[in-house]
Amino acid sequence: MTAGTMRILGTSDLAEWRAVLEQSWQHDFHQLPQYHRVAEQRGEGVAQLFVYAQSEHTIALPLLLRPVDLREPDGWQDATSVYGYGGPVASHEKVPVEVARNFQSALAEELERRRVISVFSRLHPLIANDGLLAGLGECPMNGRTISIDLTLPDEAQTARFSRSCRRSLRRLRELGFVGLHDQEKRYLAEFVSVYLETMRRAGAQSSYFFDEAYFGLLTRELGEVSQLFVVLKNGEVTAGTLCTICDGIVQDHLGGTRDAFLKFSPDRLVVDTERLWAKESGARIFHLGGGVGAQQDSVFHYKAGFSDRQHSFRTWRWIIRPELYEELSAKSARRNAANGLSAVSAEFFPAYRCPTSPALAELSARTVVQSAEKEGCLSE
Repeated sequence: MTAGTMRILGTSDLAEWRAVLEQSWQHDFHQLPQYHRVAEQRGEGVAQLFVYAQSEHTIALPLLLRPVDLREPDGWQDATSVYGYGGPVASHEKVPVEVARNFQSALAEELERRRVISVFSRLHPLIANDGLLAGLGECPMNGRTISIDLTLPDEAQTARFSRSCRRSLRRLRELGFVGLHDQEKRYLAEFVSVYLETMRRAGAQSSYFFDEAYFGLLTRELGEVSQLFVVLKNGEVTAGTLCTICDGIVQDHLGGTRDAFLKFSPDRLVVDTERLWAKESGARIFHLGGGVGAQQDSVFHYKAGFSDRQHSFRTWRWIIRPELYEELSAKSARRNAANGLSAVSAEFFPAYRCPTSPALAELSARTVVQSAEKEGCLSE
C-alpha cells in the first residue's frame, strides 16, 4: 500500500469540505464547515480541514489555528477544536494501521510547516476516533456522556426514564405546560433571553454569554441543521433548547430555563419533545452530553434520568514542539507570579493559555470549572 496525499481545505471550500464529510462513516455538526465559519467570524481562529486520502480510505481532521501572540500573526501557532465535540472522521469505521500512521506523519509535517506548537481537541463520544490519533500525544479519559437510543420503540425509551423524570413530565402536562418544535424560530429572541438569564443564575463566565447576534449567526449558518424547541405556559417561554440534527445524530447544544419556572423543571419537557421529534425525523441517537466540565455532577445525573446509556468522553493533547511549549508555559507562570495571579487548573492544556485568577481569591469550584471548560481543557 503506497502512501497517500494530504490536502487542506478552508471554509471557503464549502462544497469540497462537505463532500469529504458525506463520504465519512459518521460525522456531526461540529465537523461542518458552516459551524467552523461561525468560529472564524467570532475570532476563534482560522479553520482548516486536513484531508488525508490513501487508496479507498480518507481521514479528515478539522482544526482552528490561532497565533500564540496576536502581535505576531505569522509567528508560532497552536490548534484547537471548535466548541463542542471535534476530532477526526474517516471514510470507514475501521482504518488500517498503516493508513492511520501515514495520516499522522502527513499531519505532523503539515502542522510543523505551519509552525504549530501544540494541538488540543475534544473528541466526539459517539465517533470512535481516538484510535486514529494513537501515538500522537495522549487521549485521556475525561468523563462520561448520556444518550438515548432512538432506534428503540418509544415504550422502551421511556422505560429507561427515572421515576422522578416520568413524574415531572406527567405533572408538567397536567399543569398546562406545552412542548413546541419551533421550526420557524419565532421564539428565538425569547429563547435567548431565557438562555442569558440561565447563565446569570449559574454565575457563568462572560464567554458563555452568547447574545442574540450570535444565535442569529449560528442559526443562519447551520440552517435546518439547527432546531429550536421551547416549552410554553400560557404563551410564555419557560425553557428552551437549540439542538442540532446531522447525519443521524441529534445533539442537545445550548439551552436554559426561566428563573420563575425552575421549580417545575420544564426543561424535562423540552428534552422529551426533542426526543419524540428526533425519532420521527429518523435520527438514530439523541446525545444529551455530560455534566459541567465532564464531571458526574447534578447536571450529569439529571441527564441520566432520561437514559442509562453512557459513552466515554476523551480529549486529545499533542505537544509538537516540547521545548517551545515548556518555554511558553514557564514564561506564562513567571508573568502570573509577577502579577499576583495563579492558573485556575493544573490540568489545563495548553498550559500557557490557562485562564488565571487572583492568587488569594476564593473561587467557587463551579466558576473555576466553567472558565476552564470554555477555554479548552474540559468538555461542554
